[in-house]
Amino acid sequence: MLITDWLQRAADHHPQRIALEDIASGEWLDYATLDRRVGQIAWALCDRYRLAPGARVAVLAQNCFAHLELLFACARAELVFVPLNWRLAAAELRSIVQDCRPALLVYESDFATAGVAAVEGIDCIQVALDDPHGYEAIPADAGGAIAAMEPRNDDDLWMLLYTSGTTGKPKGVMQTFGMVYVNAVNTLVSGKVLAGDVFLNVLPFFHTGGLNLYTLPVLMTGGTVIIERRFDPAITLARLSHDVVSMFAVPAIYLTLANHPDFAAARFPRLRNLSVGGAPIPPAIGDAFAAKGLVVAPSYGMTEAGPTIFASDPETAARKPLSVGKPVGAALIRLVDRDGHEIRGAGRGELQLAGPVVTPGYWNRQEATRDTIKNGWLGTGDIAVRDNDGDIFIVDRLKDMFISGGENVYPAEVENFLYDLPDIADAAVIGVPDTRWGEVGLAVVVPKPGRVIEPDRLRAACRAQLAGYKVPHHVRIVDALPRTPSGKVEKHKLRGQFADEQFR
Repeated sequence: MLITDWLQRAADHHPQRIALEDIASGEWLDYATLDRRVGQIAWALCDRYRLAPGARVAVLAQNCFAHLELLFACARAELVFVPLNWRLAAAELRSIVQDCRPALLVYESDFATAGVAAVEGIDCIQVALDDPHGYEAIPADAGGAIAAMEPRNDDDLWMLLYTSGTTGKPKGVMQTFGMVYVNAVNTLVSGKVLAGDVFLNVLPFFHTGGLNLYTLPVLMTGGTVIIERRFDPAITLARLSHDVVSMFAVPAIYLTLANHPDFAAARFPRLRNLSVGGAPIPPAIGDAFAAKGLVVAPSYGMTEAGPTIFASDPETAARKPLSVGKPVGAALIRLVDRDGHEIRGAGRGELQLAGPVVTPGYWNRQEATRDTIKNGWLGTGDIAVRDNDGDIFIVDRLKDMFISGGENVYPAEVENFLYDLPDIADAAVIGVPDTRWGEVGLAVVVPKPGRVIEPDRLRAACRAQLAGYKVPHHVRIVDALPRTPSGKVEKHKLRGQFADEQFR
């Protein structure tokens, strides 16, 4: 399958329609201007900087127009786009840069020190984003333009997205033109994006949720992407109350919005689609937005596949608020038991994915690719339940499940209960060694402001509603949980934090 330049097509159809708007600066680009700038930047990458096909172009910056300009310019110049996580420590950033070895780095001044240090020893051109003689000079001084992308094969590489690394060192997920295109089609089939939608993006562009949910599908259909440089709940609520039709966010963001002082008085006259994914979804989210007449619909995907694999519709979400619904579009799914046998009909097992939505693998990580993708099926590591209607529920991570006294304990189930307790703002449950039961639960909890958590009362509340083997034996109170930029709790850090503690 050949993939065409959908930005150029959108510019042909809607030249004066606003494509991008930056909330912080108030600046905007219509499709004609965005298309022209992309062509000029693509020309400069090839002619001025002499970047060879397949070279990597990295960006180290908070959300801005440059991410999307460079993404589409890389497509036209046959280069590979690599958005970098600006939240990483210097050593973590250098590890990623040494892995992908970019030929050009565009960096924001706030991250200049980390960026320059990361590319030390690499033959890499460095361009300052906020220097008038740097990035902005690229389109201004361009001596030509690449007006459109030559049709690309669906297996051609477009970008590298480094995973958040909840289990350790981040891996570069190869995203092809076919993956991105089919994901956009899946999104359109799901009904989450309609032509001309105004979409608010609050997630970082170095995360698949920032690019593929739903920025790129919106641009395919001639809609408007409103960009928040960095999530701010007051700004988000104000914009949702204005002209926004659609938003995707992780649970932590929805909880922050629901707990913000401005939420009670907020009205959302145009909102049609609120989608959530990336982490287990506390029931409190649905309750808070239901009071506003809105349904927050769960979805499921991952950097390695989709990420639009499941997208619950509002009707299903209202009836089954914890279900991610049924697979959409070209996504192939199956559940398998511990022996790798497929589970047909209702049941519980590991969720596996296949089809054109799945990555060809990890950059420079052949062994990790072989471990993850077997016979065309990608093992997600997520435990899922399929009910009699065919709807899917993501129960927990396979690696997070622990066995206590011979019984399987799924931390997400316990965490969802803890979220509903009045004193708890955030919670995570991990398994810790126990001489009698093998493993027992440790609840790591964050109190709401001004509230006090009493461990004995917490355990008593759990015992009243949960089976005994699910009740956390231990409770630790912390100020905050370690989370990835996509909102996932970094449980490997919690395990390390409490590894040396003697639990009794």
